[in-house]
Amino acid sequence: MKKGLFFAILLGLAASSFAQSMNNRYLYIEGTADRPDHIDFFMTNLTMEAAGLGYMVTQSRNEAPHTLHFNVTPDYSDPYYEQYVVTISLQRNKDDAQLVSFDFFFAELYEVQPFIRTLFINATTNIPLLTEEQNEWKNKWLYVRASFDYPIAFYVLQPTGLISGAGLYKTGPSGALDISSPLDHIIRPMPGATLGAEGQVLNFLSVELNFQLSMGDTRDNYFVNTALGLELKGLVKLQHIMLVPYGAFLYTVNVSPIFSEFPPCALGGGVQFCARAGKRGSIFIDAKYMHSLGGDSVMRNPWLDIPEEPKQRYPEPAVIHYIRSHIGIGIGYKYGFIDRQ
Repeated sequence: MKKGLFFAILLGLAASSFAQSMNNRYLYIEGTADRPDHIDFFMTNLTMEAAGLGYMVTQSRNEAPHTLHFNVTPDYSDPYYEQYVVTISLQRNKDDAQLVSFDFFFAELYEVQPFIRTLFINATTNIPLLTEEQNEWKNKWLYVRASFDYPIAFYVLQPTGLISGAGLYKTGPSGALDISSPLDHIIRPMPGATLGAEGQVLNFLSVELNFQLSMGDTRDNYFVNTALGLELKGLVKLQHIMLVPYGAFLYTVNVSPIFSEFPPCALGGGVQFCARAGKRGSIFIDAKYMHSLGGDSVMRNPWLDIPEEPKQRYPEPAVIHYIRSHIGIGIGYKYGFIDRQ
């Protein structure tokens, strides 16, 4: 349930940020004219042009940041020639500022038809387009990130103290080997999550500090491992995506009690594939590899936790040595603050 809630929050943040950037694509269209056919013509054709150019026409003025207004009136400058003028204007709804206003003269509606798209584009030229905002998500001083991760840990068995380098055992009364139990390498999924803050110190370089948690390394009870991470990231900013190769350092804070010793640090690297999700945010896929440093992962012999005979069959050696590494993939969202110039 906790993982589901975390993932729902992650998707909610992404949707919210994307909705903010899409706000300028909402447009309200209204108009006036003496003739019903003029109102129908301009309303229908301007609405079609709006849809064709990626705008969403709203049902009320309060739902959109801008209003496209047209007003058709007779032109009496030539008393011998019936002519009309349509005045098209664009207003910013939050302060009623008029951003654009121009006139177009016509006698018959068929004369207007070839120019409808030009009229619409001229009217909406001051509305920021998505293409003008495409790079903003790549250039923030600070980002916060959250991700759902799925690392897989690899424990490579070491021969230290094992019979034939691969078996637990029990000695008989005479000191001779009584019985043995072979071991193997361990592969264990450890789903978890990461929360972090990233600072873009240079246009091509950023540094991230994060807190990581993962579930796993348990035998019979629930346990969450925790760690602190430091990542040095290179930023490759392409037109629609950003590639972020990075080196990573991990310091373990808390691990499962099945270990009597555990390497405190890990070193590795990975790459993030980022795509825009809103004016300030991005969705990313993260792939990484980490290798533990500072010694073996030393796991207590599981038979020592079963004191009753005859269950305690293979009590020697007391600990089992492994070399630990992990690969992982994650999906996440990051949101940026403070524009870089």
